[in-house]
Amino acid sequence: MKRSRSQDGDGFTLIEILLASAAAALILAALYGVFQHAMKMRDSATERIRDLRLRARAANSIRNDLRNALVSGGLFASIVQGDTAGTDGANSQLPGYLKLTTTTAKDTPDALYGDVEQVEYYIAKDSTGAAMGEGGDLVRAVTRDLLDTDEPQVQVQQILSGVQSLEVSFYDGANWQTSWAFNTADNASTSGSSSATTSGSNGSSTNAETLPLAIRVDIQQEPPTAGASLPPPLEIMVPWTTQPFTSPTPAPSASPS
Repeated sequence: MKRSRSQDGDGFTLIEILLASAAAALILAALYGVFQHAMKMRDSATERIRDLRLRARAANSIRNDLRNALVSGGLFASIVQGDTAGTDGANSQLPGYLKLTTTTAKDTPDALYGDVEQVEYYIAKDSTGAAMGEGGDLVRAVTRDLLDTDEPQVQVQQILSGVQSLEVSFYDGANWQTSWAFNTADNASTSGSSSATTSGSNGSSTNAETLPLAIRVDIQQEPPTAGASLPPPLEIMVPWTTQPFTSPTPAPSASPS
């Protein structure tokens, strides 16, 4: 007598196939959900690491320039300027700038300069074309040839994006000033002039031969997405050891015999 396949147990019923297919679909959906969540976590971690590296690079750049600042008292390295509420030039989009001379310059195979350069930090228009007041790019403008009589070439480097504010403070020994203006080249060109002023919240004045004892830079970025909270501000503070510029002491005259 012949026996059917179902009686021998060699096949699957339609219900068994449907149940197995449903179970496989559930397992695949769960695996896809886990994989998608892992991919989102990886992308989020990568973005956070990228932002942290950019913030660290910006902080190291500013800190390195401040630590290697050079003010000779002459015409070559003569500038320490900054203002939290002001701008310096038409390239600034939002208030806040810092300008000084440093010894951080490095020669390249194509150009040979000295190690002294003038750097300026300010907020320029966002590279994505954001409207005024929505944040911009913190840039580092570098002038290498300080002795060039023609219009100097300025190299602009973008170091941080999405910046809302750049606050610069100068410690005069008693208070933090929100602006500072020191330029020995301007002072030397003014006959009989030996004073420059710094304006801040308390409106104090500082002698032209006085440099700040410390400089602090606070950078606030805009939220990464709409409705998100502001990221923590980036603060860089570098103390300075300075001494006043003095004229060479004349040699003592010979005593009469």
